[in-house]
Amino acid sequence: MGLIDEAIALEERAESNYRAAAETTSDPSAAKILIMLADEEKRHADALRTMNAGSVQADTSLVDAAIDWIGGRIEGGSSAISTDAELRDVLSRAMEIERATETFYREQAGTSDREEIRVLFERLATIEKGHYLFVSSLLEYYDRPAEWVESAEFGLRPEY
Repeated sequence: MGLIDEAIALEERAESNYRAAAETTSDPSAAKILIMLADEEKRHADALRTMNAGSVQADTSLVDAAIDWIGGRIEGGSSAISTDAELRDVLSRAMEIERATETFYREQAGTSDREEIRVLFERLATIEKGHYLFVSSLLEYYDRPAEWVESAEFGLRPEY
């Protein structure tokens, strides 16, 4: 298996994991976010197939969807973002996959002598790190949605 094939397999595994999790979660908002992550992983695999680094960008609507999900729970008086007990495990597995994928891209970008692979892998590593941080923030605040929404990175702040 070549390097690009290995990278595509990693992205397909992540996509499959997110789609399976979206189908099994009882939380429609969580399913929406998981599908968005799956779609982004699919775009990564497509970019790898075409070696088009320009087509790889982080989906900024992920954070917006999470803010809507968590903010809606708070406004509804809920003390947790989800009643789905298995969602915590789903998020933990997602973090592991994102970390492994980021590590793979960083290592391979550092050793590649092909400029197009190095550029594409560096961009993908940065995006996967963002996914890891995003999913880890959801996991960290799984039981504390009010604090998550109030955090400086994700919170809603009044305009100055």
